[in-house]
Amino acid sequence: MANPPRRTDNALIEGMMLLSFLESEAHRRQRMFPDETALSNLKDNERVVLYPSYAYPAPDQSGWILQVHGSVFEAVPENLPRKIMIRVLARLMGATQEQLDTNVFKQRILGFTVYQHGGKEIAVKIGDKIYQLRGKTKKNGQFRGTVLIPNEDVDTIAMTVGATRHVRYAIHSKFEVATPLEGLVKLIDRDGISVISDIDDTVKHTQVSTRKDMLANTFLHEFATVPGMVDLYQKWQQQGASFHYVTSSPWQLFEPLSELFRDQGLPDGSFHMKSVRFRDPTVLQLFIARRWGKRKAIKQLLRTFPDRKFVMVGDSGEKDPETYGVMARKYPDQVVKIFIRDLGGKKSTDHRYAKAFRRVPEEKWQRFTCASQLQEYDLPAPTQISSAEANGDGN
Repeated sequence: MANPPRRTDNALIEGMMLLSFLESEAHRRQRMFPDETALSNLKDNERVVLYPSYAYPAPDQSGWILQVHGSVFEAVPENLPRKIMIRVLARLMGATQEQLDTNVFKQRILGFTVYQHGGKEIAVKIGDKIYQLRGKTKKNGQFRGTVLIPNEDVDTIAMTVGATRHVRYAIHSKFEVATPLEGLVKLIDRDGISVISDIDDTVKHTQVSTRKDMLANTFLHEFATVPGMVDLYQKWQQQGASFHYVTSSPWQLFEPLSELFRDQGLPDGSFHMKSVRFRDPTVLQLFIARRWGKRKAIKQLLRTFPDRKFVMVGDSGEKDPETYGVMARKYPDQVVKIFIRDLGGKKSTDHRYAKAFRRVPEEKWQRFTCASQLQEYDLPAPTQISSAEANGDGN
């Protein structure tokens, strides 16, 4: 006669059943049905910026879960808080009035001087169907939503460019409010290789370690890419990588950054930036790196794509070594390589790296100063990784 199940076995079974129920319930809630009456309650003087995002397969393989992300804002006339902010910023940068009158400065400061609208209802059009997003825009004007699109609809509306499939969507409103008029959502498969990359001092020259230079490079000078990084990322893109750009820069800089990416040919990818609600003329808080914010965004990507492998690229100017080290220890089967651009100075010590990457295999991380040092690195194919893991060779 078989022994009755032990109490611990029953608890395990109950836990697994609960987990399965929660996953199916979350999936059910994400299913959003088309609504022909849905409409964004936006005004003619309000604008929407749409951020590039990603979609992933639904747990039951019935369709794709699309991430929708953007913000609602309105340009405001000259006012006293704006003048005070610009005066403080000019003093911190050592900027002349001539520099403040340039188109570069006016473009960069624009995102920090608009009025961000909370409480707005957002409807989006995907293909020929309209969906009302749950919830309203937050106080910082941002909205996020998920829409599950059945496979048959995705097959109809998805566009393919090279090896990349993506879906476009638009804000559904009485007025043309979106800039750009369409949002881009990249379809990312369960398996494959993804690159998580910082932006400042990793692909864009910023000098975050020096406050005055950082602010000047952000607001006064034309953006410039780090030599060799565009070619490297283009090579990895050709090898099948998807890209996710995770940075401590605020969302207010998205549009000039996206122009840099487009002009220089950096691969498309999802953007994950810092949310800031500007409420006073103190600009310093905008550029204080919040380590938890980057960790949260990276952890979400790793959890969303548990079967994908990740290469992480950052620099020594902020907390990238420490953040990536934590991720490598927590998700050792997913993080296959870490590259840190060493900027020199007091932060670039052997002790710091040893502490940041403790218990991380030495072959899994590498310091570099020039992109040319990474040109020989080819992204591992998923079959290569699977074979290595099966043979017990690790990553």
